[in-house]
Amino acid sequence: MKNSTISLLSAMFFLHFIALSQTPVLVKNINPTGGSDPTKMIDINGQLFFSANDEVHGQELWASDGTSIGTNIVLDINPSGSSDAKNLINNNGIVFFSANDGINGEELWKSNGLGTETMLVKDINIGGSSVPAFLTLLNGLVFFQANNGSNGIELWKSDGTESGTQMVVDIFAAGSSEPKYLVNYNGILYFSAESVLYGRELWKSDGTSAGTVMIADINPAGSSDPSYLTVSNGILYFQAKDANGTELWKSDGTSVGTSMVKNINPSGNADPIGLTNANDLLFFSASDGQSGVELWKSDGTEIGTVLVKNINTNAGSNPTILTNAYETSYFRATDGVTGQELWKSDGTVDGTILVKDINQQGNSNSSPNYLTPYNNKIYFSATNSSNGYELWVSDGTTANTTMVMDINPGNGSSDPAFLAVSNNKLFFSANNLTDGQELWMLDQTLDIIAFDSNNSIQIFPNPSSDFVKIQFAEIQQGSESIVVEIIDLNGKKLLKKQIHAEMGNVELDVSMLACGVYLCRIIFDEKQTTKKLIIE
Repeated sequence: MKNSTISLLSAMFFLHFIALSQTPVLVKNINPTGGSDPTKMIDINGQLFFSANDEVHGQELWASDGTSIGTNIVLDINPSGSSDAKNLINNNGIVFFSANDGINGEELWKSNGLGTETMLVKDINIGGSSVPAFLTLLNGLVFFQANNGSNGIELWKSDGTESGTQMVVDIFAAGSSEPKYLVNYNGILYFSAESVLYGRELWKSDGTSAGTVMIADINPAGSSDPSYLTVSNGILYFQAKDANGTELWKSDGTSVGTSMVKNINPSGNADPIGLTNANDLLFFSASDGQSGVELWKSDGTEIGTVLVKNINTNAGSNPTILTNAYETSYFRATDGVTGQELWKSDGTVDGTILVKDINQQGNSNSSPNYLTPYNNKIYFSATNSSNGYELWVSDGTTANTTMVMDINPGNGSSDPAFLAVSNNKLFFSANNLTDGQELWMLDQTLDIIAFDSNNSIQIFPNPSSDFVKIQFAEIQQGSESIVVEIIDLNGKKLLKKQIHAEMGNVELDVSMLACGVYLCRIIFDEKQTTKKLIIE
């Protein structure tokens, strides 16, 4: 009878653990008094960087490995308030960002995740704020727009050192060129900028003053306002206007190679937006003056630039939030019957379909947002008629488009936002009504469960109060590394340690854990096993 009871308990823990691996969990209640509002999330070498407010230090830079213990403020950059770290970008494992330390104004900063290695790169605007924006990586350098207080808003570059942070060129000597929509295309920086002679046109730069030039005066009568610069299948696309109106353009970096792709709306402006590369095609929304705003595609030729499908024949489907996921373009649109819902397209009429009418209350909108590819599916925020805005998932089929979890139970909304993938985990902010808007995580990478039925992994002493040893046997032979995690019964990761298989044994300090039952998860070779751990 005793053995049967133990087997039953083991099975219960096993099934519960499987459920935990499929369920979103609160990573950490950063602000116990009302929500830390995590935003601006980015992965840097398997670590999540983001901005959050713990109500003690203000809105500052944080980092997380997906565990509560491993989620911490990087540095209180502005001790007197909030640094409001933003514009985060990864440059070879270093995060560059803009922040305000309360002394130097909003300037360029960098960090490797350690407080001692988080520093101001350069006080570009002494006595003011340079407000770095449009941070873009090119050939190991970070390019951005900034204002040094003398030359206006111009193009800058940085290698992470004070001396290596310099203005590239003063394009508009009498004011500000305000370079925007910076993009790396074939190792050259392309952007929109304004000059006194030509207005706002398309420019390029190799990082030198002499190599920063206007490509073409697209609109001799004024400004062409190049916008939404996007690379697709080796072609640089953008929106621009000339005498034909605002249409889709392309460029190879030369004046002669810069041309309108197609006059989509001969009677007015096509206004192409949402330019997105998917399956070597450019998808975007535009109006031809007849069909309303619909989904279009282009291969860079006039004949290959066509309406994909007239989804809403009455008023235009207004496709937005175009997202490339596994060679498919997902987006939000309305067919006039179902409201704003999740759609997908492979570039064909038959392959452009409504994925699911999530909010089936009349023509109400589910308003999918923050579409993010993860683990061969797409995750997003959406609302139905009974659960409010929650986290949803889809594999592109109606049957498998489901709510992941009603984080804020009932008709309230958890408002999942700022979805980002880091270390093969999906992070997002959400509000469970109890803890406020905080950092959450979903780990769907460990679908292969290998329960340790032959007891080749031993944990002792168990129960324990301070240290436990984990002993590995032949099951780990050939594994390059082993990850050990301690998880509470709510699915929250409290401890994580990576070791080399040849060590054979590992000792963990568990003295910080409160008394209770925990799960010890051991991961190796894309497999996992779990053991019950008791702290007393």
